[in-house]
Amino acid sequence: MPSFYFFGGQLDFYFNKFKTNCTAVSPVIGVILMVAITVIVAAVVAVFGFGFAGDFGRAAPKPPTAAITVVNNPETTGIIDMKITDRGGDTLKAGDWKLSIVPVGQPPVYQTSSTEFKAGDMIITTNLTSGTGNYTITNSSVTSDGNPGILTAGEKYDVKIIIYPFHSMVLDTVVEVR
Repeated sequence: MPSFYFFGGQLDFYFNKFKTNCTAVSPVIGVILMVAITVIVAAVVAVFGFGFAGDFGRAAPKPPTAAITVVNNPETTGIIDMKITDRGGDTLKAGDWKLSIVPVGQPPVYQTSSTEFKAGDMIITTNLTSGTGNYTITNSSVTSDGNPGILTAGEKYDVKIIIYPFHSMVLDTVVEVR
Protein backbone atom coordinates (compact mmCIF):
# COMPACT_ATOMS: atom_id res chain seq x y z
CA MET A 1 0.00 0.00 0.00
CA PRO A 2 1.38 3.41 -0.85
CA SER A 3 2.55 5.55 1.91
CA PHE A 4 0.96 8.93 2.51
CA TYR A 5 2.83 11.63 4.27
CA PHE A 6 -0.09 13.89 4.86
CA PHE A 7 -0.50 15.07 8.36
CA GLY A 8 2.93 13.85 9.32
CA GLY A 9 2.44 10.16 8.30
CA GLN A 10 -0.68 9.71 10.34
CA LEU A 11 -2.68 8.37 7.35
CA ASP A 12 -0.32 5.39 7.05
CA PHE A 13 -1.18 4.50 10.61
CA TYR A 14 -4.92 4.58 9.95
CA PHE A 15 -4.72 2.54 6.71
CA ASN A 16 -2.54 -0.14 8.30
CA LYS A 17 -4.82 -0.34 11.32
CA PHE A 18 -7.75 -1.58 9.20
CA LYS A 19 -5.62 -3.94 7.08
CA THR A 20 -5.32 -6.71 9.67
CA ASN A 21 -7.39 -9.38 7.78
CA CYS A 22 -6.80 -9.77 4.05
CA THR A 23 -9.39 -12.52 3.41
CA ALA A 24 -12.95 -11.53 2.53
CA VAL A 25 -14.66 -14.66 3.94
CA SER A 26 -13.40 -16.92 6.65
CA PRO A 27 -12.53 -20.51 5.64
CA VAL A 28 -15.25 -21.88 7.99
CA ILE A 29 -17.98 -19.92 6.18
CA GLY A 30 -16.62 -21.14 2.83
CA VAL A 31 -16.78 -24.78 3.95
CA ILE A 32 -20.35 -24.34 5.25
CA LEU A 33 -21.44 -22.82 1.92
CA MET A 34 -19.83 -25.65 -0.06
CA VAL A 35 -21.53 -28.30 2.10
CA ALA A 36 -24.91 -26.55 1.70
CA ILE A 37 -24.53 -26.40 -2.09
CA THR A 38 -23.53 -30.08 -2.20
CA VAL A 39 -26.59 -31.09 -0.14
CA ILE A 40 -28.93 -29.10 -2.41
CA VAL A 41 -27.45 -30.63 -5.58
CA ALA A 42 -27.67 -34.14 -4.07
CA ALA A 43 -31.33 -33.56 -3.13
CA VAL A 44 -32.24 -32.45 -6.66
CA VAL A 45 -30.47 -35.46 -8.18
CA ALA A 46 -32.23 -37.80 -5.72
CA VAL A 47 -35.67 -36.36 -6.50
CA PHE A 48 -35.27 -36.93 -10.22
CA GLY A 49 -33.29 -40.16 -9.87
CA PHE A 50 -35.76 -41.91 -7.59
CA GLY A 51 -38.85 -40.61 -9.39
CA PHE A 52 -40.29 -38.49 -6.58
CA ALA A 53 -40.83 -35.61 -8.98
CA GLY A 54 -43.49 -37.42 -11.01
CA ASP A 55 -43.69 -37.79 -14.76
CA PHE A 56 -42.63 -34.53 -16.30
CA GLY A 57 -43.83 -33.88 -19.81
CA ARG A 58 -46.57 -36.49 -19.55
CA ALA A 59 -49.89 -35.53 -17.99
CA ALA A 60 -51.69 -38.06 -15.83
CA PRO A 61 -54.61 -39.66 -17.64
CA LYS A 62 -57.94 -38.09 -16.82
CA PRO A 63 -60.95 -40.20 -15.90
CA PRO A 64 -63.73 -40.30 -18.46
CA THR A 65 -66.77 -38.13 -17.93
CA ALA A 66 -70.31 -38.86 -19.02
CA ALA A 67 -73.73 -37.28 -18.66
CA ILE A 68 -75.85 -40.15 -17.33
CA THR A 69 -79.46 -39.90 -16.18
CA VAL A 70 -81.69 -42.34 -14.31
CA VAL A 71 -85.49 -42.15 -14.46
CA ASN A 72 -88.57 -44.31 -14.21
CA ASN A 73 -89.15 -45.84 -17.59
CA PRO A 74 -92.23 -44.01 -18.91
CA GLU A 75 -92.49 -46.29 -21.96
CA THR A 76 -93.54 -49.35 -19.95
CA THR A 77 -96.84 -49.89 -18.17
CA GLY A 78 -97.39 -52.49 -15.51
CA ILE A 79 -93.64 -53.13 -15.22
CA ILE A 80 -91.58 -51.65 -12.41
CA ASP A 81 -88.29 -50.69 -14.03
CA MET A 82 -85.84 -47.86 -14.49
CA LYS A 83 -83.96 -46.44 -17.45
CA ILE A 84 -80.28 -45.45 -17.20
CA THR A 85 -79.29 -43.34 -20.22
CA ASP A 86 -75.90 -42.07 -21.37
CA ARG A 87 -76.65 -38.60 -22.76
CA GLY A 88 -73.11 -37.88 -23.93
CA GLY A 89 -69.49 -37.57 -22.96
CA ASP A 90 -66.72 -40.13 -23.05
CA THR A 91 -67.29 -43.80 -23.81
CA LEU A 92 -66.98 -45.97 -20.70
CA LYS A 93 -64.85 -49.01 -21.58
CA ALA A 94 -66.06 -52.55 -20.97
CA GLY A 95 -64.75 -53.86 -17.66
CA ASP A 96 -63.81 -50.36 -16.46
CA TRP A 97 -67.24 -49.22 -15.30
CA LYS A 98 -69.23 -50.80 -12.48
CA LEU A 99 -72.91 -50.39 -11.66
CA SER A 100 -74.68 -50.54 -8.30
CA ILE A 101 -78.46 -50.49 -7.82
CA VAL A 102 -79.47 -51.01 -4.18
CA PRO A 103 -82.25 -49.78 -1.87
CA VAL A 104 -81.42 -46.46 -0.19
CA GLY A 105 -79.52 -47.01 3.05
CA GLN A 106 -77.75 -50.17 1.93
CA PRO A 107 -74.06 -50.21 0.96
CA PRO A 108 -73.34 -50.24 -2.77
CA VAL A 109 -72.84 -53.59 -4.48
CA TYR A 110 -70.90 -52.99 -7.68
CA GLN A 111 -71.10 -55.36 -10.62
CA THR A 112 -68.56 -55.11 -13.45
CA SER A 113 -69.72 -54.29 -16.96
CA SER A 114 -69.13 -56.55 -19.94
CA THR A 115 -69.75 -53.98 -22.70
CA GLU A 116 -68.85 -50.37 -23.29
CA PHE A 117 -71.37 -47.65 -22.40
CA LYS A 118 -71.49 -44.74 -24.84
CA ALA A 119 -73.72 -41.82 -25.78
CA GLY A 120 -77.20 -43.03 -26.73
CA ASP A 121 -77.00 -46.34 -24.84
CA MET A 122 -79.89 -47.18 -22.50
CA ILE A 123 -79.98 -49.73 -19.69
CA ILE A 124 -83.54 -50.76 -18.90
CA THR A 125 -83.72 -52.97 -15.83
CA THR A 126 -86.05 -54.38 -13.20
CA ASN A 127 -83.13 -55.91 -11.27
CA LEU A 128 -80.96 -54.88 -8.35
CA THR A 129 -77.22 -55.59 -8.28
CA SER A 130 -77.26 -56.94 -4.72
CA GLY A 131 -78.80 -60.34 -5.41
CA THR A 132 -77.19 -63.72 -5.91
CA GLY A 133 -75.63 -65.34 -8.94
CA ASN A 134 -73.28 -64.19 -11.65
CA TYR A 135 -74.24 -60.81 -13.05
CA THR A 136 -74.01 -59.61 -16.62
CA ILE A 137 -74.04 -55.83 -16.95
CA THR A 138 -74.33 -54.60 -20.53
CA ASN A 139 -75.14 -51.32 -22.19
CA SER A 140 -78.80 -52.41 -22.35
CA SER A 141 -79.59 -54.66 -19.36
CA VAL A 142 -78.73 -56.01 -15.90
CA THR A 143 -79.15 -59.80 -15.63
CA SER A 144 -78.17 -62.55 -13.22
CA ASP A 145 -78.18 -66.33 -13.49
CA GLY A 146 -79.30 -66.45 -9.83
CA ASN A 147 -81.82 -64.39 -7.88
CA PRO A 148 -80.97 -60.75 -8.69
CA GLY A 149 -83.61 -59.10 -6.53
CA ILE A 150 -86.19 -56.91 -8.21
CA LEU A 151 -87.30 -53.30 -7.92
CA THR A 152 -90.37 -52.59 -5.77
CA ALA A 153 -92.91 -49.88 -6.60
CA GLY A 154 -92.73 -46.81 -4.36
CA GLU A 155 -89.22 -47.62 -3.10
CA LYS A 156 -86.15 -45.41 -3.51
CA TYR A 157 -82.95 -46.83 -4.95
CA ASP A 158 -79.38 -45.60 -4.86
CA VAL A 159 -77.86 -45.88 -8.34
CA LYS A 160 -74.10 -45.45 -8.78
CA ILE A 161 -71.63 -45.93 -11.62
CA ILE A 162 -67.91 -45.83 -10.92
CA ILE A 163 -64.92 -45.97 -13.23
CA TYR A 164 -62.79 -48.47 -11.34
CA PRO A 165 -59.30 -47.81 -12.76
CA PHE A 166 -59.65 -44.12 -11.86
CA HIS A 167 -61.73 -44.61 -8.69
CA SER A 168 -64.03 -41.87 -9.94
CA MET A 169 -67.81 -41.74 -9.85
CA VAL A 170 -69.79 -40.66 -12.91
CA LEU A 171 -73.23 -41.29 -11.41
CA ASP A 172 -74.53 -41.09 -7.85
CA THR A 173 -78.26 -40.52 -7.62
CA VAL A 174 -81.43 -41.68 -5.90
CA VAL A 175 -84.51 -42.60 -7.92
CA GLU A 176 -87.98 -43.63 -6.79
CA VAL A 177 -89.59 -46.24 -9.00
CA ARG A 178 -93.34 -46.39 -9.64
